[in-house]
Amino acid sequence: MDQQKIELYRKAMADVGLCVHPEAMPQTRAVAALNSGQLEGVFASREDLPELVTVPLISGDVLLGRLAGYLVVRDGPVNGIADLTTEVLGVPLGATWCTKLVEQYANVIRVPRGTAMLKEMLAEGRIDAMLADAYSLGLAGGVPEGYKAVEVDHFDVHSWLKAEFADIKPQFDRATRAFLAKLGITISCCDKADPPN
Repeated sequence: MDQQKIELYRKAMADVGLCVHPEAMPQTRAVAALNSGQLEGVFASREDLPELVTVPLISGDVLLGRLAGYLVVRDGPVNGIADLTTEVLGVPLGATWCTKLVEQYANVIRVPRGTAMLKEMLAEGRIDAMLADAYSLGLAGGVPEGYKAVEVDHFDVHSWLKAEFADIKPQFDRATRAFLAKLGITISCCDKADPPN
């Protein structure tokens, strides 16, 4: 989320009486911050988050968007995970959305520093392909030159709050809808979005 959107979001929340300090960060870091008490809420995939956190959460009712999961490979004939044969595939450590996709593929390396490290490893030739969600790929600078992003999954993104804040969920959802409306978004922010470059 760029600075202008962060300010719009902060204003939408303030308009319903909520004080928030939004910050863009990869999901793995957000999970650690939730678990340590540094965050009280997060935008995340509904299927993914409950498996990762150690604190009770409630999901917002507003669909923020559909986030794509990409296989990033060199330009060429590979158009999906099924096309991989002996390539070394890097996946972000802690990202559960990848698990089912790679369970039948033997040549997987789990990388602790997420998408930025995966991109470094691609550039160094230590891996041949990587999995990344669109948000993390965008934060890490997009698809490297000479590579392509093939959509292999997608998931719905909602806001999540620590359960102790359940009483403000209606205000939070109302502000989230207002934020999306200010952006001109009525249904989803990410449907059929191109991979970040």
